[in-house]
Amino acid sequence: MTGNSPGGRATPDDGDRRYMFLVNPGSGGTNLARKTGIVARLSNGLSAETRVSTSEGHASDLARDAMRSGRIVVACGGDGLQNIVAQQAVETGGVMSVLPIGRGNDFGASLQLRTIEDTEAALRRGHIRQARYLDLRFETHSRICLTCAGVGLLSDASARAMALPYLRGQLLYAVAALISVARLTSRRYSITLDGRETSRDLLIMIGAASEYTGGGIPIAPHARSDAARLNILWADRLGRLAAVKLLLRALAGRHLDHDAVTSGFFERCTIAGDPDGSPAPMVFGDGELLGLLPVTMSLGQTPLRVLAPRAVHQAPLPLGRKASEELYAIDGE
Repeated sequence: MTGNSPGGRATPDDGDRRYMFLVNPGSGGTNLARKTGIVARLSNGLSAETRVSTSEGHASDLARDAMRSGRIVVACGGDGLQNIVAQQAVETGGVMSVLPIGRGNDFGASLQLRTIEDTEAALRRGHIRQARYLDLRFETHSRICLTCAGVGLLSDASARAMALPYLRGQLLYAVAALISVARLTSRRYSITLDGRETSRDLLIMIGAASEYTGGGIPIAPHARSDAARLNILWADRLGRLAAVKLLLRALAGRHLDHDAVTSGFFERCTIAGDPDGSPAPMVFGDGELLGLLPVTMSLGQTPLRVLAPRAVHQAPLPLGRKASEELYAIDGE
């Protein structure tokens, strides 16, 4: 049988699931024949069709039409394609899943969809659950972000990662971040957190809906600890050597207790700067340029439904010094 979503769209029940595998031919450095071969194996015995996207707009149109007809759309690519499909899932009330064959795959990792085998488990025995995401409001448009969105070192490294061939995962983003650190420039941002304003010279600032960025870097390990608020993290200005040391700690998830790092939970965050054509005003997330400052971030409220293999572990709320409520008062320099 097929039910109805709150938006009036057809939604698949467990016994009547139909799928569309949407393949990004350029993701992950894997040739199209291998990708379609993987999809053929996964879809064997399922009511499924396979489509190959030719552009972002084409992918968006295919995902929207499939969801409106009640199909679960499996995004076969990285975080960029997953973002496109998720946008349509939010807008139509449809359901998505993930085949992680891109260079990043941070959204999938947050839902235990790290491997082809994880996707197979989701398709055969999975459950539909709601996923967290960021709602980003720019002056000219709005976007969602499935993982982490931010400015500073994150945007610089993401921009460089897009131009680096062959590498993937943590290695890709670690190399891109090291190149960015070598050309390090801290910048001053105007920040408003739940109505409280301040200006700070920062190395990096991000809003996080889930734990990972940069191909598996646990930048926000406690992001899902607070169901109603997004995790905001920033690092104050550092010299190059100190920034490299902090980056190495971040790769291992040991950065939250660094003296330069602050982490807290907020309902809304606005970041503004002085756009001058450099990477500074760029806001990156899900491996893509999402827009230019200023931006206001909050947790998305419209459900994003994802077919995943099992319940996702929720980390306990951290009680460390940087995550305490006292540090939410940011106006003291």
